[in-house]
Amino acid sequence: MLNRPTTDLLSRSEPRGSRWDRQPGVRLTLLGLAMVLPLIPIGWRTASIMNQDGDKWAPRSSPVTVTTQPIPTHGGRILTDDGTVLAHDQQRFSVLVHYRWIETPPDPSWLRGQVLSRLKPRERRDATRVASARQSVLLRRKNLLQALATLCRVDKIQLEEAAGTVQHRVERIVKTVEQNRNTAAPGSRSTSGSPTSLVQTIKRALTSPPRREEREPVVVTEELEYHRLLQDVSLEAAGTIQEHPERFPGVVVRVSTRRVYTHGSLAAHVVGNRRQQPRDRGIVPEREWVGASGVEKSYDPVLRGQPGLRRIVTNRHGEVVSTRILRPPRRGRDIQLTLSLPLQRRAETLLDQATSTGSSGGAIVVIDLHTGAIRAAASAPRFDPNLILAPDADTWKSIVDNPSRPLFCRVTGMALPPGSVFKSVSATALLQSGILPPGHSISCRGFLDTPSHHRCYVFSRFGIGHGRTDMGDALCRSCNVYFFDAARRLARSGSTGHNSLHRWAANFGFGVPTGIDLPGESAGRLPSPPTKPLVSETMQLAIGQGPITATPLQVVRMMAAIANGGSLVTPHVVSDLGPDPEALATRAEPRTTPIPGLSKRVLDTVRTGLQRVVEDPRG
Repeated sequence: MLNRPTTDLLSRSEPRGSRWDRQPGVRLTLLGLAMVLPLIPIGWRTASIMNQDGDKWAPRSSPVTVTTQPIPTHGGRILTDDGTVLAHDQQRFSVLVHYRWIETPPDPSWLRGQVLSRLKPRERRDATRVASARQSVLLRRKNLLQALATLCRVDKIQLEEAAGTVQHRVERIVKTVEQNRNTAAPGSRSTSGSPTSLVQTIKRALTSPPRREEREPVVVTEELEYHRLLQDVSLEAAGTIQEHPERFPGVVVRVSTRRVYTHGSLAAHVVGNRRQQPRDRGIVPEREWVGASGVEKSYDPVLRGQPGLRRIVTNRHGEVVSTRILRPPRRGRDIQLTLSLPLQRRAETLLDQATSTGSSGGAIVVIDLHTGAIRAAASAPRFDPNLILAPDADTWKSIVDNPSRPLFCRVTGMALPPGSVFKSVSATALLQSGILPPGHSISCRGFLDTPSHHRCYVFSRFGIGHGRTDMGDALCRSCNVYFFDAARRLARSGSTGHNSLHRWAANFGFGVPTGIDLPGESAGRLPSPPTKPLVSETMQLAIGQGPITATPLQVVRMMAAIANGGSLVTPHVVSDLGPDPEALATRAEPRTTPIPGLSKRVLDTVRTGLQRVVEDPRG
């Protein structure tokens, strides 16, 4: 290979490559121009947009928050049978002001944002215009409360005090948040170099939010919210604020409703009351009201209607940019009750007179014996629903601590031994069993065997008896001895005799709810018959004593069955819900259930005795 031929022809030839290869500077210049030239029109267009259309596009580029909030609706009215309004919704207007507009001194960041929002981009470089805009914002802040005070006819001092209260509360929240932020959590950092510590450090770094710098201010939600300064302003004032937002910057009107019970405590336990549900944060119409008792609770979906839905767009300062109604509210429907207003008033007057002598409470129920419609339902003591819509601490404590329990509906919830009214059931059971011959009578001395036990009331009070007494007399004059004697005969006939009383008590609706369309009804108590009943147990049950309990509503239902020919009715307090078929399906349909096996002859005998209770001078 060392002897191969060589030549210097290549070394003496021209350099290889094009002319551009020998001029790298030119190439770089052309490449730079190719990259820069397309950017020139883009930059020109950007500058044009900023100078000419900046005000148009700036709001769209600012960060906004979109939320949905409910729109309050009007609840349905509750009416008596003649159309008298017992409960209705009253519209109310509240004035809310954004926190930054009442904060003193104004927040620098917010103030700067307000100033810049009033200037075009080219004007923001003019110090004179910026200073003028700043003074304009400060002047509007200063005059805002005075404008509201003049419009709403209130003292400006009242608004200043309300604003000061809001600011004091918000500042306390901010202070608490800052203290929590500055308090270092013990053990939050580990100095160990072990693999486990390293894994924890990496996990903490990936999952924990970045810590704020000490110089970065804390901004809490309350600083970006609207706060109520005035409540129950006039419709005229609310309309002016909504029609002229430029005169009242940072101000919104909240429309809500308040339940009003026109006649106060009249039929309070039937009508019921409402309570407020917790609300979401932000600009909401009002915390939603829901039924808590009575018809307000039973028919809450019908009365309450359906709230609407509003879409709200707010900027980073929490100010409303735009709103749009997504769903209009649907008004609740009216409900007509079966109550007769004059009869209800009369029942409550009689009950108040009866309980004024020291009784802890009572109830009066008037029912349509053929349909089950409740014509009057009085319970004492009562309460005024208007006072417990939003009670103060003292008012609520006085109601809750009252030993008479005014919130308790005694018509449907007071289960007590029925007493002598149960003798109607006992008479039916005795006559149906055939244990007593027709026209059976006894001589009542006022006691059964000994003067100290199983006595009549007249013997305990006056030391006398009822004399010769048959079934009609026993019902008319409420003779305990007659039923003691008959119950002893029934018990000695075997366990079927005691079971007969239980069976007929169940047939007349004892031990089960009546099905009334009111919440919280008690079923009372009807114990199962014992296998080997004692004679004394049967005797006590015959006069409505012992472990049996019943509500006034169960008793009046039993009496209605005797009066109407032997059918149990379903008590109800609502007569009309309107044309909505879905709502009608929620209503307790009036129905009657014939009592099986009840003899007309027995029923006539019991009805005759009960009729004598109110017609016979000795009844």
